[in-house]
Amino acid sequence: MVDEANPPEIVREKSSRLTGGRLACTLILERELTLDEMRRFYAVVSTDVPRPVDFLLEGRLVRYDCAPEDEAKWRLAAQIYLVKSFRAAVPARRTTMDVRRRLGLPSIPR
Repeated sequence: MVDEANPPEIVREKSSRLTGGRLACTLILERELTLDEMRRFYAVVSTDVPRPVDFLLEGRLVRYDCAPEDEAKWRLAAQIYLVKSFRAAVPARRTTMDVRRRLGLPSIPR
């Protein structure tokens, strides 16, 4: 079950230099993500880079590699995607009866 009010907090982060001047970064969460939480993370819609699929989720870890000057942007994107993946699902569409009730009209007999 997804706890929509409390996405996991980042408790630590590590980074190391790769060849070519890139950074390998790991964000360590306070707890492990469930499979459902990981699916919801990857399902967040984004057209900007980095996208959710640019991150690797493994238990308590969120991994990515980026240019050193883009590290803050990638870390913020990871945090945003975590928060968005814990939001409540979009509510179901209202039925015709709800619209009629809101407008003060009688319901249609079935």
